[in-house]
Amino acid sequence: MANPFYTVSKQPQTSQIRNLYQAVAQSSNPMQMFMNLAKNNPNMQPIINALNNGANPQQLFNSLCKTRGINPQEFLNSITK
Repeated sequence: MANPFYTVSKQPQTSQIRNLYQAVAQSSNPMQMFMNLAKNNPNMQPIINALNNGANPQQLFNSLCKTRGINPQEFLNSITK
């Protein structure tokens, strides 16, 4: 049986991530949006640096998911529904 407290606490974060995904997807300049996010979140700076140095966004995403123990496809499915 799933832990109801875990499920409830996870939903607002998923909603925020979904909203961010939609904003990036609808942005006319997603890279500029990422750079603006990095200004407010120093944890994103290494990601921006990797992208600026020619990293493949899909491979970078998959790598970041892997290091955090996240299935990339499940994560994408959870925010694109």
